[in-house]
Amino acid sequence: MLRSLRVLARGESAQVLPLFAMLTLVLIGLLGLATDIGRIYVARAQLGRAVDAAALAGAKQLPDLTAADAKARAYITENDPDASVNVSVYPDVQAQQVSVVATKRVKTVFMKVLGITKVDIQNDATAGFGVVPVDAVMAIDATGSMGANPPCNGSQNNSGCPIWEAKNAATSFTNTLLPSANTVVGNTAFRGCYNPPDSNAGCVPTNTIGYLTGDKTALDAKIASMSAVGGTGTNVCNGLDKAASILFGAGSHSASNNVRIIVILTDGDNTYNAASYVAGSSPVAACTPNTSPSTSQTYLGTSCSASGQGSASSSNPGSNSEQKERELDTKTLARADALKALGVEIYVVGFGVCGSDDGTVAGTSYCSAIGGTQPDTFMDQRVAKCIASSTPGTNDHFFRANTATELPGIFNQIAQQIAFRLIK
Repeated sequence: MLRSLRVLARGESAQVLPLFAMLTLVLIGLLGLATDIGRIYVARAQLGRAVDAAALAGAKQLPDLTAADAKARAYITENDPDASVNVSVYPDVQAQQVSVVATKRVKTVFMKVLGITKVDIQNDATAGFGVVPVDAVMAIDATGSMGANPPCNGSQNNSGCPIWEAKNAATSFTNTLLPSANTVVGNTAFRGCYNPPDSNAGCVPTNTIGYLTGDKTALDAKIASMSAVGGTGTNVCNGLDKAASILFGAGSHSASNNVRIIVILTDGDNTYNAASYVAGSSPVAACTPNTSPSTSQTYLGTSCSASGQGSASSSNPGSNSEQKERELDTKTLARADALKALGVEIYVVGFGVCGSDDGTVAGTSYCSAIGGTQPDTFMDQRVAKCIASSTPGTNDHFFRANTATELPGIFNQIAQQIAFRLIK
C-alpha cells in the first residue's frame, strides 16, 4: 500500500514539471509582450511631445508658409530624429494653422515570436493663432526704482530707462495679440496703492488702467500714460488682485474654453510703506498685512541686503516693516494660488530681482519657505518663481530680465506662447 502511494506521488511530480515549464514560458511571453507594449507607448508619448512642439514652432512663423514648414520639420528632427513627418500649412491667414503628422517605426523584441517584428506608431498635432478666446492682463511695476535717475531722464522716456522699456514691452505684447477676434487685453501699473480709493498722490491713478479691450490704439494710450513714482512702497499682491479684477471684469469672455492670463513684471520685493495703507479702503484685505505682527521686528537693511528684509527706498516704512513684508510675501503667494485655482495662468517677468538666480525649480518645499526669515537676496526670487504657473519640474512661466532692454523681447515671447495654441 505504501509503495503504491509512493509511485503515485512520483507520477504526479512527473506530470507537474512539464505543466510548470509551460506556465513559465507563458509568463515569460506575457512579460515580454508587456515590455514591447510599454516601449511602444513610451515612443508614442515622445512622438506626441515632438509634434506638439513642432506645430507650435511652425505656427509662430505664420503667415510665412515656407518658414512655418521648415521650422516644424526642424523641431521634429531635433526632438525625434527617427520619425518621418508630414507638415500641412494652411494658407488661410485668418485660420493660421499648422498641422504636423509624424510616424515612427518601433522594432519589437519579444513580439517577434508572434511574427510581429515592427510596429508603426503615429501622432499628430495642430496649432494656430487666435483659436480660443483669450483674456490677458499685464501688471507692470511702476514704483520709483523703475524711473530712477540715472538711467532715466526727467521725463522717463529714454532707452534703457526701466519704465520706458516696460511700456515698450507692453506695447510689443499688444502688437502680437491684437487685433484678434478672440482676444482682449488689459493693463495696470501697480505700487503700494490705487487712487481711488486712496487719495495719496503716489498711488496709481485708476484712470491710467486699461480695461479689457480689443482696441489696440486705446490700450496703447493707457500704457503710454503710465509713469514710475515712489513714496508708497510696493505691494505685488495688490497688483495681482487689481489684474484679476480687470481679468474677470467688463469685456471678458464667458466661453467654457476661455484662457485667462496675467503677466506680471516684478522684482518680487514687497516693500511695506505705511503711507499707502488706509484702513478700510486700501489695499484690499487679502493684500494687507496683519495690524499687529506676532513678532516684533524693526526696519533694517537696504534693497537687496543680505542682512534682512526691507528697502531703504521706502520713505515711510512704519513700525515692524520687516515682519509686515514677510506677511505680504505670504499673502502674495496665497493670492496667486487662489487665482491659479480659478484657472488663471500667471507669467512672471522678474526684473531687478535681488541676488543671482539660485537655479532652483519652484516646488512645494521651495515655496513653503516664503514668509520665513531669509533676506531679500533669497526671498524675492522665491516669490517671483512661486507665483508663476510653471509646469511642475520647470520654471517655464518665469522669465528673468537682466537688463531693461530685454523686456520687450520677453513680453513678445510670452505673447507668442499665448497666441499660438494647440488646437489638437
